[in-house]
Amino acid sequence: MKFDIAFMFTALEAALKYTPITFILAIVPLIIGIFFGTLIAITRLFKIKILGRVFQIIVVIFKAIPLVLQILIINFATIGYVDFLSEKFEWSFASKDINRIYIVIVAISIFSIVNISETIRGALISVDKGQYEAAYSVGLTRMQALRRIILPQAFPVAVPALCNNFIGLIKSSSLAFIISVTDLMNGALITATSNYKYLEAYVASAIVYWVICITIEKASYVLEKRLNVNVKGRILWLK
Repeated sequence: MKFDIAFMFTALEAALKYTPITFILAIVPLIIGIFFGTLIAITRLFKIKILGRVFQIIVVIFKAIPLVLQILIINFATIGYVDFLSEKFEWSFASKDINRIYIVIVAISIFSIVNISETIRGALISVDKGQYEAAYSVGLTRMQALRRIILPQAFPVAVPALCNNFIGLIKSSSLAFIISVTDLMNGALITATSNYKYLEAYVASAIVYWVICITIEKASYVLEKRLNVNVKGRILWLK
């Protein structure tokens, strides 16, 4: 079998065309995951009654469910519920009118929240307990200590893991094809449906993924260095 380099570049062009979809499916869940994941991590760290236990159970449950299953469950649940309501209330809107990209975003966001909450919780635990005591000793409340002292120290620790989370979301977005959402990889594969040159399409997709992941890792390294400089200043101030 001869590898068609010319067609690989054709597939590469198609993959680049759908790259913005991949970024949407990864960046939006990343932002949602950082926000809600941090809240869950803080709740569990301080063992807030009821909520802390509830979030712990939710994290355990969703960590055990593969992302592909989450996408399928949310998709079919949404279709069934919307069609039921549409028929009951005689709406003109039905499940066929829903853009499936939103369903994928919801599913990946849940996946992101669960995993990032564990990342942030680990980073918070890594901060020396003396930092909490020092913050309280100068009159800061728990929330002020978290916002001004603890989180700024924990975030640089979490950056490498968050980088891995982001890369994982980029790659996980390829599962969108199961409910007919075209992303980077599936955009490349579409070009191979007429000539069956799937190897070239897969290689083209792999090249784009590789460039994206390398770029994210380099950006993460620069961000981590800058954040560590700021953290050292805060620690010296508390001492």
